[in-house]
This record gives sequence, C-alpha cells and structure tokens, in this order.
Amino acid sequence: MNRQDPRQRNRRGRFAVLMPLIIGAIAVLAASQPMPPADGGALGVVGEPARAVTTPDRAVPSHRTIRIPAETIFGPRPGASVPSRPVVHVAQPTPGHVARTQTAGGMKVTAGTKVGGGSKAVFLGDSYTTGWNGAGLGSRGWPRIVSGARGWQTVNLAVAGTGFMNPGWTNQPVGSRVTEAIRQKPDVVFIAAGHNDSRWSVSTTAEAADKVIARLHKALPNALLVIVAPIWPTGSPPTRCLALRDHLRRTAASIGAVFIDPLGERWFAGSNERFIGPDGIHPTDAGHRHMAALVLADLARAQ
Repeated sequence: MNRQDPRQRNRRGRFAVLMPLIIGAIAVLAASQPMPPADGGALGVVGEPARAVTTPDRAVPSHRTIRIPAETIFGPRPGASVPSRPVVHVAQPTPGHVARTQTAGGMKVTAGTKVGGGSKAVFLGDSYTTGWNGAGLGSRGWPRIVSGARGWQTVNLAVAGTGFMNPGWTNQPVGSRVTEAIRQKPDVVFIAAGHNDSRWSVSTTAEAADKVIARLHKALPNALLVIVAPIWPTGSPPTRCLALRDHLRRTAASIGAVFIDPLGERWFAGSNERFIGPDGIHPTDAGHRHMAALVLADLARAQ
C-alpha cells in the first residue's frame, strides 16, 4: 500500500479552501462593473454619457442601474436655457411717510403717505358722491361725513350723471376733472365712478379709468389714492360692474392705492336696500351715513 506524502496532502487541503474564495472574489469584481447601456447611454454634457449609480435591489438578488442626468451633477448644457424665478417688485414707501396696508375686499396693498387731521381730500365721482334729489347734499353726503370724522378739508369735484367714459349732460367725464384735482394739491383723492358707464365696453371703461388713475398717481406721488369700485343700489350688480371692479382692484394693487369694494361688501344688498331712496337708485341721507361708516371702517383697516 502506497503511503501519500503528508506535505502533498496539506497542499491539496489549502488549495481546496482557497479556491472558493478566489472564485467568489472574481464574481464580486465582475458584478461591480456596470454594463454599458444598449442605447449607447444618454448624453448629459456633450460627448459624455450620463453618470450611473448602482444600488442593490432589495426585491431580487440582482442589481439595477439608476441613471442620473449629467445636468444634475455638472449643471445645464452650454447654451441651454435655465428657468428663473419671477421678479416681484414691491413698492417702497416714500421716505418720511408712513406705510399702510389696506385689507378691504380681501386685498392687501401698501400706500405710503401721511393723512392726518388738516389734510385736504378731493372726491371724484358721480351722483353717489355729489348727492341727488335733495339727499346726501353738502354736509349730509358721505364725502363731508368722512372728511369731518378724519379732520380733513373737503373738495368735492364729483359731477352727477358722469362716469369714466360717460360725459353726462354737462360734458364732464371724470377725466375732465383731474386737472382741477391736481391743482388742489390734495393729500387724499377718492375716485368713485363706473356706475354710469353701461353704454361702453368694460375694456374701454377700464382704459379710461386707468388713464385717470395714472395721471393722479404721477402728479401726486405722495397723495393717498382711494379707488372705490362701482356702487350699485341692489345686491345684484350687472356683470360689467363686477368685471370693472376686478380691473380696478388690480390697478389699485399695482400702484399701492387703497381699494374699496362696495359690491363685495354688499353696501346696498338685502336689508341694506332700505338706504336707497324712492327712485330706486340713489341713497337717502341715512344711506349716505351708511356709506360713510363703511368707508371709514375700510380706511381704519387700511391704516
């Protein structure tokens, strides 16, 4: 019987132990090298394939390749457009003036100005501002009541029957009164019109209104502009009034003016129709007191 050399047996034993380890190491190295994509690879930057990250798939004992676009790592391709955030311009108050935020009608806008006692207030508008048929005239009208409560001097330049486009029977649309309004050098200007402009389109009326407001804003940069949307004697205003109201709201916000919304606040809706006189259109003296109280409340919120 041949006896095997003990040293030979030891060598074979060590080989048997090492061989599985060597095969396992080779398999691991082969698996760690990602296969090239069949489509040649998505290009991130010119001439360079997208980077790949290999992660273990916990569902199956294999690997999946997740491609990360090269833009994520290196930034956009040369010449590619990059989306940017919109620039928002915020009006800054004039130095030495107090900033106010107006919240009437759900809006928040800023008006930089001082409007204390002794200030001058100019009013532009139609018969809702002049008073009509013996009601709301002079000291009984909402302009004088508001000014009296705030300690302001009143200059009422409103003309009955007019509008931003409507010249009325005196041929004096609101725009024709702007020069006089500026000449007064007021601290506050109220613009309350639009009710009488039903014969014109909303776009035409809105353009005329914007011209009035722009002239006042340019000539009186330190004055507080108060834009009052069209007033309606019931709770069912026509669509054109609502559309003009929405336009005026945007215009007010764009220049930092105070915006007051009689339609949204339902000045004469429901039980408040009792404040309208027998003609079904114009407020009574009680109606003007009602209007003044609402305007004063809006101004208080604005300041």
